[in-house]
Amino acid sequence: MKRSTVIALAATALAGIGVTGIAASVFAAGDWGGHRRWSAHGGGHHEMGGHRGHDTDMMAFFDADKDGRLTQDEIDTVRAGQLEKFDADGDGTLSLAEYEALWLDAMRERMVDRFQDHDADGDGRVTGAEFGRRFAEMVRYMDSNGDGVLDAEDMRRHHRGGQGADDN
Repeated sequence: MKRSTVIALAATALAGIGVTGIAASVFAAGDWGGHRRWSAHGGGHHEMGGHRGHDTDMMAFFDADKDGRLTQDEIDTVRAGQLEKFDADGDGTLSLAEYEALWLDAMRERMVDRFQDHDADGDGRVTGAEFGRRFAEMVRYMDSNGDGVLDAEDMRRHHRGGQGADDN
């Protein structure tokens, strides 16, 4: 397998692992919520090439009158609507279970995207081979000193753009 292909597969796999945590922390922290396509590129929450995609999606989510401008009232109204929608017992607060429903709703599209990424043949089922394919060469690719195991230094070197054992 070409080095560039292995790099792309490893980067995709690592992004897939970290993306849910990034999305969950941003969503839970009270950012605008509802944003469904996050990526770990650049260590932040960028989408489709940077903040422009994030800003565009945020605008579409909150801009109730579709005038291309956001007011705090529009943002507050959408957020209040989210609270009301997921406040199953109507007490004006979100319990952990209610918040979980809100979070799962916001993450559903991302989850479906991840499933489809694994389902290489598109049959609606993820086999063991499909599930493991992105990680099949992970240690060999990221093992910077060629000892057959990954440690913290291998991870740091890889994150900094260092080369794996194949390139020594």
